[in-house]
Amino acid sequence: MKRVLFLATLLLLTFATNAQVVSISTARTYSQGQSVEISGIVINGGSLGPIRYIQDATGGLPVYDPSVTNNWNIGDSITVAGVMGDFNGLIQIVNTTSDVVHSTGHTLPTPVVTTPNGLNASIEATLATVTGVSFANAGGTFANGTYSFSDQSGQSSVIYLRSGHPLVGSTIPLTPVNLTGVVSVFSGSYQLLPRDANDIVIGSAFYLTELPDQSNLTQTSFDVSWQTNAAGSTNLRYGTDPSNLNNVVNLGGSTTTHTVSLTGLTPATIYYIEAFSDDGSTTVTAPIRPMATVSNSTGQIDVYFNQVVDISVSSGTNAQYIDGAALEAKIIEKIDNANNTIDVAIYSINRTTIVTALNNAVNRGVQVRFVTNSGSNNTALQTVTPAFPHISGNGNALMHNKFIIFDVDSQDSSWLFTGSMNFTTGEIGDNYNNVLFIQDQTLARAYEVEFEEMWGDDGASPGIFSVLFGDTKTDNTPKEFIIGGVPMELYFSPSDGTTNAISNAIKSADSDVSVAMFSFTRNDLRDDLIAAHNSGANVRVMIENINDTGGEYQNLINAGISTKAHPETYLLHHKYAIIDEGMTSSDPIVVTGCHNWSTAAESSNDENTLIIHDATIANMYAQEFNARWLGMVTGTTVVPGIKGFEVGVFPNPVRDIMNLSIENENFNQVSITIYDMNGQLVHSEQLSGVQGATNHQINLSHLASGNYGIVFTVDGYHVGKRIQVVK
Repeated sequence: MKRVLFLATLLLLTFATNAQVVSISTARTYSQGQSVEISGIVINGGSLGPIRYIQDATGGLPVYDPSVTNNWNIGDSITVAGVMGDFNGLIQIVNTTSDVVHSTGHTLPTPVVTTPNGLNASIEATLATVTGVSFANAGGTFANGTYSFSDQSGQSSVIYLRSGHPLVGSTIPLTPVNLTGVVSVFSGSYQLLPRDANDIVIGSAFYLTELPDQSNLTQTSFDVSWQTNAAGSTNLRYGTDPSNLNNVVNLGGSTTTHTVSLTGLTPATIYYIEAFSDDGSTTVTAPIRPMATVSNSTGQIDVYFNQVVDISVSSGTNAQYIDGAALEAKIIEKIDNANNTIDVAIYSINRTTIVTALNNAVNRGVQVRFVTNSGSNNTALQTVTPAFPHISGNGNALMHNKFIIFDVDSQDSSWLFTGSMNFTTGEIGDNYNNVLFIQDQTLARAYEVEFEEMWGDDGASPGIFSVLFGDTKTDNTPKEFIIGGVPMELYFSPSDGTTNAISNAIKSADSDVSVAMFSFTRNDLRDDLIAAHNSGANVRVMIENINDTGGEYQNLINAGISTKAHPETYLLHHKYAIIDEGMTSSDPIVVTGCHNWSTAAESSNDENTLIIHDATIANMYAQEFNARWLGMVTGTTVVPGIKGFEVGVFPNPVRDIMNLSIENENFNQVSITIYDMNGQLVHSEQLSGVQGATNHQINLSHLASGNYGIVFTVDGYHVGKRIQVVK
């Protein structure tokens, strides 16, 4: 009956409007640039963006003209005229010349029930439903991008979610669903566009609502918890081989909240967990998830920055700045000290010294395996003949990792090197980078799982026919770690939902967020920063590539966020964020690694990201950030000090009068400038005839509460410090 009313409505519209109106199926045969006029029902709202899909009894056709379509709502009956166009294979109407909304609130056409393979040109731009499909990333979290699904016969397709879609941030269904949406196409590939959560209908009465989560980690135990929508039993299988889960825990019972405590485990070991519950008629089983115990390693964490830092904001542990030569020497020292194995995954390398050190390791009996990116600057592998096997990969995407695993099977000698730095002369010595050396066997073993997925084998030689890069990889590594008492999370792209983990870190902010990013194009992370800013957090962002296609630099400025372009000669190659560093009572976090905030990093590149929950490490990164930020807001290259000139600032924080204690051996003049954190000059003066020990006072009573940068210019050098004014 509803379909009869729908057809009758369309017939009335056709006779009541311009006689030039054609059916949508006819309009779809028109060539690009040809004028057309159609009538139909709007089948989507703003969740798909400004585009609106119009459907009549013969077919569907999208209209893209934001000045018009943004005013249309789902269920509107409309007549629209415009010009036929094409966007990456999607036939559409553009450049509308007229539109009329006749009435609102109409019943939508009934979706065509089809299969994943049935999403094709014959039903393009109409509503369709595929039944009994499962998502590949079940239990993860939707971000914007594509997500694959398949039915029981093995047919598969994808959905696409744009930034800001209502499903972004929600859990990917853990059970088969009936999936409805608008059939669309992009670059020849058909996809389904769900409009909101109502387009995903769970096909079972009993199902998982939360995937198993790990907590209370120790060397020999951890807890596993999950939830179901209705009461059921609590059961679990586990083992160290995902294909042989021979340990079974059956707690029985009947509850929606399930917890199993596993004890008697081995330190530094990855276990594979399969949780399942039964409500008496249906058994639901979670995907197998890897979880690891805490190691007995030292947990030593060394953080290094290859450019100067600002220790004036140190909370007690100074950040370590070492120049490029010293940093390269530390890498080679770790190579020289390795006893059994070295696994390297590096985007690019032109440092022959590192290749030579790896060759020396091979000569003394160390197994060396090496993965790099195809098409990168890897001249060191041609200049020095490698004595070790090496492969390159990821085709049109990037093997963008930068990590080394040393002696993975040793409790005390296993080390991980990671960070933002490639092994090139410019990256080590000039560009701004951060790296970490972490002594922890559990973390090293997790990285080894990822390495061997790319390597294609667990042996010395690569499994050429089994290598996996990019979106062919699976989510197969533990996420939670305790390293030297410090909680950490580990995510590999593109399999692990890294952007969602970064988003959750930003959303946890109570007081401050500081971001240093080489490339920033993710709308969802932009929105998270804007939300943090609007909630009162102090958000600061510095970006190197401000002109990237889809870059967020200007959008952040427009939202009122203090955002700076990196102006200096060398590249700001960092990819880190600091959350709540200024609020130790919260959860200070550092997000770091090689993952730019881009869709390529999320969806196709091989990347690794650490999320570190530690106030001391957060403050180390804040010392690095403040040095870069102070240089950007003052327009100068700021150094922490110069020989023959020392200055103390007290009290800090200061209310009204700031005291300076100056020790000046060689210079007669000192220029003093004070800037707010937006780069506005708020005070300047010059001291002449300053030699030896000098005390000086500056009245800051006119300044509002906040953070400021003070720069002392001596003999062409700029010494920077941060002060805080508190009223």
